[in-house]
Amino acid sequence: MLVSPDAQMLLTAVLEVMEGAAAGGLPRLRAGVASGLAVTRAGDWYGSPVNLASRVTNAAPPGAVLVAESARAEISDVAGIAWSFAAARHLRGVQGEVRMFRASLARVG
Repeated sequence: MLVSPDAQMLLTAVLEVMEGAAAGGLPRLRAGVASGLAVTRAGDWYGSPVNLASRVTNAAPPGAVLVAESARAEISDVAGIAWSFAAARHLRGVQGEVRMFRASLARVG
């Protein structure tokens, strides 16, 4: 689990870790990103965004980074990140349908 007050910087770091793992021949990782208020206690993090990020991670196929719609809206369109709609589904322990977007590092040229 990674935590950052800046969702854009966190997503960029996750995408770079995913790319480095793939280039290094490591098993295909998967990641989920969510944003919101969480609390820390005894060195661990709790709250709805922590649960949501875990569920989004579980929904991600190997090699993919999925981003919950709330985090996607917070990050917005920034240079270097490519977006595509991935899915909308109900996730265990999360109220309502969650829209998820696939994020990847955009390649120029």
